[in-house]
Amino acid sequence: MAGGHDWVTFLSDYGHDDVFVGVCKGVIAQIAPQVRIIDICHLIAPQDVEAGAHSLNAAMPFLPIGVHLAMVDPQHAEPARGIAVETGDGSVFVGPDNGLMSYAWESRGGIRRAVEIANRELWLEHLHATFRGRDVFAPVAGHLAAGRSLDDVGPKIKESELCRLELRSATVDDDHVHAEIRAVDHFGNVSLNLARADLEAAGITLGDDVELRCNGRTMTVPFTHSFGEVATGRLTLCEDSFRAIQLAVNAGRANQELRVTRGDPIVISRVQQQQTGPRRAAVTT
Repeated sequence: MAGGHDWVTFLSDYGHDDVFVGVCKGVIAQIAPQVRIIDICHLIAPQDVEAGAHSLNAAMPFLPIGVHLAMVDPQHAEPARGIAVETGDGSVFVGPDNGLMSYAWESRGGIRRAVEIANRELWLEHLHATFRGRDVFAPVAGHLAAGRSLDDVGPKIKESELCRLELRSATVDDDHVHAEIRAVDHFGNVSLNLARADLEAAGITLGDDVELRCNGRTMTVPFTHSFGEVATGRLTLCEDSFRAIQLAVNAGRANQELRVTRGDPIVISRVQQQQTGPRRAAVTT
């Protein structure tokens, strides 16, 4: 964007126990002092690129046009190249070419052009192999926010050459839905890779009881608008704030109740309504 950007957003697995986040933001501020920085999340599970990709994409509809810096960059013998990707809405994504940003750039209008981060004049003078976020990516994000042309960052990359993560979708099989755990949030809520339409395709509607099969257990829980509709300590299937389907415990942690983590499979099917009193999860081991 001519004249730069007013906003830089920042997502990482750097945590809040050290100075890593503050140092990166300081680098950006020295180069683009006018910019405002939005911290999306810095508690992505360490080196979990897929978790970072889902979190970044979930945040996108609520973020302004700007430079989106994303840093979940596992160490390898041959590190992922750095890329800057301009999208249809004028945003620019800056980060490693490991699929981290691939969901998000599609939700911002798709790729308009992409370049490799190769111009060392835009990097910090002294580089360290384990902190490219500070030495390479943050300064490039700052220069782009300050108005530097994408052409100055490095050579063009064909869209077909960029790394993308596979987006695994739920599968409807008659009256069953085969899904998986997509994420576990700060509250222990378990988000699934499906929407209400997937459940409806299997004949499951709000108010139904559903059977869950996961981690060697079978459970019967209600499908409700929110977890507030069940008794304290009870498990339910409901929509999360991003309109994905989740499993949640009212005033509890569903991930501990189910003993699951991201990537675990789960099967959901409709069962006949069998109770009219207070809802409670029935467990069979």
